[in-house]
Amino acid sequence: MTNSINFSSKIALLVEDNEMNVMLFSIFLRRLSIQFKVATNAEDALTLIDNHHFDIILTDIHLPKLWGDEMARIIRKLPDALKANTPIVALTASVETPDLGEYIFAGINEVLQKPFAEQQLVDILIKYLCET
Repeated sequence: MTNSINFSSKIALLVEDNEMNVMLFSIFLRRLSIQFKVATNAEDALTLIDNHHFDIILTDIHLPKLWGDEMARIIRKLPDALKANTPIVALTASVETPDLGEYIFAGINEVLQKPFAEQQLVDILIKYLCET
């Protein structure tokens, strides 16, 4: 159950341009005690990544100017190995099989299709944020 999981030492970057989705994710992340920062586009996200450490990146695919998969390619080429290997979860309303392959090739670890159940997000966070 989500109440027994403590992510309070973790920090996420949420990259999302839709205010309603930001509000929804904020509720989920706060409920899970995850600290987080929000960027509304990939350019701002890359600046935040330059200046901060994140344990996970949750990004919409369809962002203004630079899409989430393009941002993932840039992140994977960063000289800082810790930042370059940060888990990236794509958030998207539609996933076509060719797109999924492209996202994985770009360096995205998981794809969470919207709308999703809160437990699906929890399961992904456990997978990438909990020590095994």
